[in-house]
Amino acid sequence: MGKGRGRRAGCVCLIMLMVVALIGGLTPQSAHAADEFDGLRAKWREMLTGGTAYDTADSAIASAIAAISAKAKANWDSMNKTPAEPNNFLWNDLTAGTRTSSQVTAGFRRIKEIALATQTYGSEYYGNTAMIADVIMALDWMNANRYNSTKASYDNWWDWQIGAPTALNDTVILMYDYLTPTQITNYMDAVNKYLPAVNKAGANLSWQAVVVALRAVIIKDSTKLTAARDALTTLFPDVVSGDGFYADGSFIQHTYYAYTGGYGANLLVDTANLMYLLKGSTWEITNANQANVYQWIYKSYQHFLYKGAMMDMVRGREIVRYTSQDRDAGHFIIQGVIRLSQIAPAADALAFKQMIKAWIGAETAGGTSNTFYTDAPMNMIVLAKAIMNDGGITAASELVKYAQFPTMARAVQLRPGFGFGISMFSPKILNYEAANSENAKGWYTGLGMTYLYNNDLNQYSEDFWPTVDLYRLAGTTVTTDTYVASQFNTKNWVGGTDLLGLYGTTGMEMNVTATSKNAPVTTSTLAAKKSWFLFDDEIVALGAGITSTDAKAAETIVENRKLNSTGNNALTVNGTVQSASLGWSQALSSVNTIHLAGNTSGADIGYYFPTAPTVQAKREARTGNWKQIKTTGVTSGTNITKNYLSLALNHGGNANNQSYQYVILPGKTSAELTSYAGNPDITVLANTADVQAVKEMTLNVIGSNFWNDAIATVDFITSNKKASVMTKETSSALEISVSDPTQANTGTIQLELNRAATGTISADAGVTVTQLSPTIKLSVNVNAAKGKAFKAKLALTPAATTVIVDNADTSGVTLVGGWAIGTNLTNKYGVDYIHDGNVSHGLKSVTLTPTLTAAGTYNVYMWWPSHANRATNAQVDIVHEGITSTVTINEQEMGGQWNLLGTYDFAAGSGGYVKVRNDGANGYVTVDAVKFEPVP
Repeated sequence: MGKGRGRRAGCVCLIMLMVVALIGGLTPQSAHAADEFDGLRAKWREMLTGGTAYDTADSAIASAIAAISAKAKANWDSMNKTPAEPNNFLWNDLTAGTRTSSQVTAGFRRIKEIALATQTYGSEYYGNTAMIADVIMALDWMNANRYNSTKASYDNWWDWQIGAPTALNDTVILMYDYLTPTQITNYMDAVNKYLPAVNKAGANLSWQAVVVALRAVIIKDSTKLTAARDALTTLFPDVVSGDGFYADGSFIQHTYYAYTGGYGANLLVDTANLMYLLKGSTWEITNANQANVYQWIYKSYQHFLYKGAMMDMVRGREIVRYTSQDRDAGHFIIQGVIRLSQIAPAADALAFKQMIKAWIGAETAGGTSNTFYTDAPMNMIVLAKAIMNDGGITAASELVKYAQFPTMARAVQLRPGFGFGISMFSPKILNYEAANSENAKGWYTGLGMTYLYNNDLNQYSEDFWPTVDLYRLAGTTVTTDTYVASQFNTKNWVGGTDLLGLYGTTGMEMNVTATSKNAPVTTSTLAAKKSWFLFDDEIVALGAGITSTDAKAAETIVENRKLNSTGNNALTVNGTVQSASLGWSQALSSVNTIHLAGNTSGADIGYYFPTAPTVQAKREARTGNWKQIKTTGVTSGTNITKNYLSLALNHGGNANNQSYQYVILPGKTSAELTSYAGNPDITVLANTADVQAVKEMTLNVIGSNFWNDAIATVDFITSNKKASVMTKETSSALEISVSDPTQANTGTIQLELNRAATGTISADAGVTVTQLSPTIKLSVNVNAAKGKAFKAKLALTPAATTVIVDNADTSGVTLVGGWAIGTNLTNKYGVDYIHDGNVSHGLKSVTLTPTLTAAGTYNVYMWWPSHANRATNAQVDIVHEGITSTVTINEQEMGGQWNLLGTYDFAAGSGGYVKVRNDGANGYVTVDAVKFEPVP
């Protein structure tokens, strides 16, 4: 039904253009015979223009139309309408000739932007014949002078094979009915010269596939279209090396960089667009591996797209592009998900639409001015509006998830109200990418930088990167005022493990060569072991083994956060409010808590320091500009000023085996932080160069990183190899997760847990339970596991617990003979007791039977209310494992307390008991309570 509306809209548009053109003197070519290629071309045209079936009065659509018109006008006004070589050019700022290939791409993009305005319904330039004529003139000029089938390429291959032909193909589809067959042939021959076939990998392959496919649609070449389609499908399977998507959800581009939100975004959008274009045609993609494309959303993008913004730690050098900040990148990815929702199986399509509704809705609710509709193309606005207005689609719930991406050395946790990312480097992943004059100062972005996302939706948008102190990024351990080259980590312990998909332990051993900012010939080697433990509402950061041979101080940057426009966010240290003045800095001693008020509601952050260190705090206004971090393609070097609050732990010069520990508590108010610090949920079990471990007591979860190939123990966990281990213990089960973060162990990790189990509930392939009791032993085969987490769940032997049986209990008490209830004596246990009335009338007895959770040795106690008329020779039988032991008690003494009867072994269950008898008693026999307490 939607497809039918699109075709009718296309016909209406074409008829209107023909009328306008005839009146204005520009005559479209005769209509071509309709065939399947024409249908595909019309479909792509609607993807570019949005068709005509939209409401131009809608504010988002009206804004998009105005932006398209304004861009076209600016390009048209600045265009030289009568260019002639060698002295004139289409645009005076694109005159590099044979030196700068990016100007070829820029020229075609400007032409496309003008063409789009002439074909966008509602634009003031819709059908403008003069503008259409200049578009065609410009295409001919570019074909004659810049991009044709005889001209040799120069500079960057990307412009010739992807940048320029992408814009050219789109323009030809927009202008198709105004172009002669000769013009179309000339333009398409040029595309074929520079890109005759798909020959790249990763995102470059998807770009090329779209270029070749659209050229094939334009010239009606079935062979080329089939080849482009088949090339695209080679991207669908998981890769095991090089560029592409990996089984763990990582995406790599340029071999060494995490790029899910950069090149990966382009791959997603291009793949989705081509799959949609070919859907229902002779060339429809039927490759079974296309199901993996839908999985990319669940395994990769959903983790990194936080409330509409794409996390910068997977965007490579694209973070320095001022036109593509994190929210812009997120919007682009949402476009890809929207496109997939048009063709995915029903269940996936619904899930994608629910995500879309949540992402766009979060932006609207968060009050950011940069929403999806700000920069989306017309077709995407139309489709997004339909999803948002569909009452049958409910927004997805906030994702609660922890995920480790060992292939690209990244980890992320999403919890209610916040998201936290960790960016690392390894022997296979470089610390940052600097290329094409971009991101030359990205030194520390991959050296343990941490990102905290919350309701402050613009924290990493709105000019974060040109203004933040790039020497002092949150989470990193650095030597003061030094920079590092793009380099691999010489240490391979990088990664971690997860538990239940909710909690995680991540670590990185690093060794990095740094160069002094002021003395480039002086170098320093910094080493550290860094761990992060991510539980429910806290992130615990530990550092150990921090060593540097440089006299410059080593620092760990706890925080470097962008403040509000006045920089006066309240900062409270140990309950005392600090100065709100910009320029303030102070060494804060004996710090237990720091609270930073957020830029918006729900964005407060608490910091808890278990060891009460000195914290260096600084509140400053910082000025910078985009041209300082991207030296080409930035038209303005206008300075920008933003305000920041930084917190750092100083390890001193020539640091030797220094350490740190702090806890980040997102969303906590100052009062909640104080309460937490008074009774913290975590305890640091170890923070050494051998082991780093933390226990979250409310969850009963332990995270531990074992740094060496040597037997080491923390709490009840022993490992013989380098490993990341997490456990969660309940009364009935023990869950274990273990990984080899080094990805170098070709054998096994042997774990011993000081617990006893009754059996294995579940265990991943590769996990062998070699012993259940008296301790648990596991052998985990991590050969070729590539950092994968292995899971096991064991049924525990129930722990022995203390059991009290009171005379008033409704079960476990058996009376023989008549017993009276007494309440008079004040040294009783509970509300009452019973007595025999000092009358025999045959043998009377009371049996008190516990239900013991576990076999073991127990101390057995008895409580009675003492009095002068009580028996001094009451008989008590303790029955244990078929043996009866009898003791005599004097109830005239030792009342109102637990009195030890003896220590005995009992089986689990209700086979043992205590029996109190009155035979031969010389006074009242009283029965109150007994206690069975396990011996440690």
